[in-house]
Amino acid sequence: MSLNVDLPVVSGTLVVPGNRDFYPLCDVAMYLDGFVAPGVPGTTYLYAHAQQGMFLPLLRASEVDDGAAMIGAMVEVFSADGKLHAYEIERVKRHSTDLSIAVVEPGQHQLVLQTSEGPTGTIPKLQIAARPVSVADVSLDEARPVARPRVCLPG
Repeated sequence: MSLNVDLPVVSGTLVVPGNRDFYPLCDVAMYLDGFVAPGVPGTTYLYAHAQQGMFLPLLRASEVDDGAAMIGAMVEVFSADGKLHAYEIERVKRHSTDLSIAVVEPGQHQLVLQTSEGPTGTIPKLQIAARPVSVADVSLDEARPVARPRVCLPG
């Protein structure tokens, strides 16, 4: 299953003029500070809006049979050190109200992707957990795409 999501990743604490209260930015995925980088034991936690060109395909796929078709799908994440981390989706958790999916056994690593399920300000979120499969070297240019985050505060 390919969902054709391809976004640069920026820090969740990135300050962009005009944004308020670290509201999630558009046209990028963001990483939740306090979690780990790809390849480090623990959880790498990425999130983005459920909008066109962002994580909307994840939300739409999760709405069919609770996302069963996503199990086994691959997710690729580049890291700034020139690595391509491949993950395999193993869990789709809809209507989540906490970060319990991020808990892993000591020494283990996982990727979690999150997006909204409802209107602005609602708590239930879609979370997708994926296990690491492989790591490959890539060029730094490929690993560091230019991010153009856009402020997209709710209307």
